[in-house]
Amino acid sequence: MKKAYDILNEMLSRGDIVAVRGAKGVFVVDVPYANLLDISEQQIIQEANPLAVFGFATAMNYHGLTDVISKAVYVIHFHDGERSGRLPLGTSPEDWVDVDFPSPGKPKKVENTHIHWGDIDSKWDFGVMVGYSAGLPIYVTDRERTLLDALRAPDKCGGIAKVLTAWKEADDCDLDRLVSYADRFDIKNLKQRVGYVLESLGRSHAAFDTWRSSLQRGGSVKLLASEPYSDTFSAEWNLSLNVPPPVLAILERD
Repeated sequence: MKKAYDILNEMLSRGDIVAVRGAKGVFVVDVPYANLLDISEQQIIQEANPLAVFGFATAMNYHGLTDVISKAVYVIHFHDGERSGRLPLGTSPEDWVDVDFPSPGKPKKVENTHIHWGDIDSKWDFGVMVGYSAGLPIYVTDRERTLLDALRAPDKCGGIAKVLTAWKEADDCDLDRLVSYADRFDIKNLKQRVGYVLESLGRSHAAFDTWRSSLQRGGSVKLLASEPYSDTFSAEWNLSLNVPPPVLAILERD
């Protein structure tokens, strides 16, 4: 370990590497022959937290589900993420025999970019794929998981209008996978929202009848949790459609 630190300090003193402001323990190589590609914020964050997963607005951008370029980066940290079977990218299981995973960092800002961390229970650790940022691998939620997270937390994805637009334009998403993810979340109000949105878009699934049969009676769920109830209502999904009419019209079929 001492030898590694000696080499690190020597490279720092020569200017061969530069510490990344805001990301403790992360360095960027700063020699001409190594600077073939730009370094992205995602690469730096993934290095600081090797099991972190990019999600919400950042994942929507990655999958082309929105035209909004977020000024911040949204990252998910799953509790006990090592139990998911993920490894730091670029390594194999043999590399970690009798070796602890590096302590995950949670930088709040990298250079001038703010980072929003979302801590999520490990039971919801699914729907993660390997993507690429500036040629290097990163963990990111897949299309179907990204759509569900956007409907769960529109405030992290540019607002409900952008979320409903993403759902409408993602007509090539894997419906079976999306429904299976909704079942794994096992949140009734999420299923109500998903069922309503998909049926409004003209898509159906055998699971919808099962979802409807278990709806909570005696009180409706809101399409947008952060806003007051509205009289506009879906009786079939027991859902208060509490968004402005022009926003709801996004779901109208062309």
